[in-house]
Amino acid sequence: MRESLIDGHAVERVLLIVGALRSGLIDALAGLEALPVEQVAAKAGADVRATGVVLEALAAEELVEVEGGADEPLYRLSPLARAHLVEEGPDLERWSVLHQANKIRGWLELPEVIRNGRPLPKDKPVRDLRTMASAMGERDPEVLAEIMDRCLAYAGPISTMLDVGGAVGHLARMFARRGVKVTLLDREEVIDLAREYLGPETELLELVAGDYTEALPVGPFDLVYFGNVYHIYSPETNARVSREAFWQTAPGGTVAIQDYVRGRSRAAALFAVNMLRSTQDGGVWSEGEYRSWLEAAGFVDIKVHDLESSPAQLILARRPRFAAPRSA
Repeated sequence: MRESLIDGHAVERVLLIVGALRSGLIDALAGLEALPVEQVAAKAGADVRATGVVLEALAAEELVEVEGGADEPLYRLSPLARAHLVEEGPDLERWSVLHQANKIRGWLELPEVIRNGRPLPKDKPVRDLRTMASAMGERDPEVLAEIMDRCLAYAGPISTMLDVGGAVGHLARMFARRGVKVTLLDREEVIDLAREYLGPETELLELVAGDYTEALPVGPFDLVYFGNVYHIYSPETNARVSREAFWQTAPGGTVAIQDYVRGRSRAAALFAVNMLRSTQDGGVWSEGEYRSWLEAAGFVDIKVHDLESSPAQLILARRPRFAAPRSA
């Protein structure tokens, strides 16, 4: 059999799941009762024939279970679909799947991006922002735990933390549960989503709306953490933000940057294309570039760790306990 360059079935499976989510079919089956196709279609506001075709495809993918005879089948979500698309828990990836579909849509513009060197201009719908931020909230708990453990192993006991571009607070919440006083900074519309995501645990954090490339909240913070944000901006912006982070880090405190590092991460090259099609100046940066930004800012003892639970890296550095006064 000829070896294919791509897995076409995997692509179609993703798009099938996305279609079922966005059309409301998955939510129509969210209850435990098995339903006839007519009732599923009515609950989703969908066409009966089309609903039947899609339900049979979902059944073939083991995402829907079929009961009853062939003449009057009844449908319910399988445990696999329920765990990954409906129920809160470590396996939930509802928003991650939708975010992947949004990325696919953007990647279809890549030929034009290659010709012009810039992403196509577009107004990003609120739905896409919600999808992206919510997908961050579904990050693998093992990744979050490893990041937290490595930060604390390097920094030692901390009492304050600034989570820069922390999305819905998925990592900040873990630090707050440890008794750390956490400040979460992100854009105003993302902060609104963070309040929804955190629920009662919002009270554990200080939520600050703002653009970190313009200003950081005033410290000092024992830990200043940048998770998946350095790839959005240019080297010049990253160098400037690193300098600002130095002055908001407590003497002896730690800065941490989690991202894909060019030349170390197996995912970096492909992710750089993702940044090419979605940002003006973003990309993936080398270990040497990170070191130069941090050293120029005044940080010392720079360590780069390859995460065991993710293809990303975690860069850690320390502000000396004694630093020269800030120049004008």
